Amino acid sequence: MFTEVLVPVFLIVGAGWALGRRLRLDPLPLARLTFWILSPALIFESLRTAQLPAENYGIVVGFVVAHYLAMFLLSLPLRRLLFPGDPGAQAVASLVLVFGNCGNLGLPILLFAYGQPGFDVGVVFLVTNTALLATLGVAIASWEGRGSWKKLPASLLTVPWLYAVVGALLVRRFWELPAWVSRATELLSQGTIPVLLLLLGLELARIQPRRIAGAAIWLAALRLGLASLLSWGLASLFGATGVVRGSLILEGSVPTAVNSFLLALQFRRRPELAAGALLLSTALSVGTLYLTLLLLGVG
Repeated sequence: MFTEVLVPVFLIVGAGWALGRRLRLDPLPLARLTFWILSPALIFESLRTAQLPAENYGIVVGFVVAHYLAMFLLSLPLRRLLFPGDPGAQAVASLVLVFGNCGNLGLPILLFAYGQPGFDVGVVFLVTNTALLATLGVAIASWEGRGSWKKLPASLLTVPWLYAVVGALLVRRFWELPAWVSRATELLSQGTIPVLLLLLGLELARIQPRRIAGAAIWLAALRLGLASLLSWGLASLFGATGVVRGSLILEGSVPTAVNSFLLALQFRRRPELAAGALLLSTALSVGTLYLTLLLLGVG
């Protein structure tokens, strides 16, 4: 199980990390390519061809919204306890605890653990995550007068994934894509997963371990522990079963999102703290995700 599901994922992440450390590669061009072309193609193609039963869409979306809102509410007293009088660190604490790496890490793990059915669940999870990241995530990062609440709805319209979702739903309902278009989107989607993992490694390579704040250890542990426990409870609450249940628990248990660090960097909210939590939670997740797979009986 460990060698079949987690080792391939972390080998590719490690290759990206080693390349980033050795050649000092800037991940920004690859990140932009992924954001504007590869990820939308993956979402479009996955939703266009997904075999996920209609009733499961509501379960997945409801799970994600409930999970993220619950983690946000839990983060409020915890961040005040850990960082009294430091609004920047408090914002980072919420970002780190709420948002998981369901794209770069979650999707390939689901693909290896459950195949295409699990991957389809992960895509719906990722799309819902993106909507919350563009609204709740920006709101958390821009609080204390550094952003405008009025701009939050408009921020969602700048995310290309939204248009990939709408396009896929329209095609499923009304049209049949020409073969030359479907083959192009299929080729792009097939290349997205390894690029996402390499990009995660490149991002991690930029973090200097000696600059990791001690508080990042607490944030990493809280993210992995609380998010995982909450995932098990919510999966039962929403009545998820089989592959859907396992996929939701795995996606809810992934480490801190790269986007949490990027938002902290963008809004200058203690990015070094976010970077430390990202690196530590990703490293520790090798053990926690293995335990989760073991409890789920995957293998």
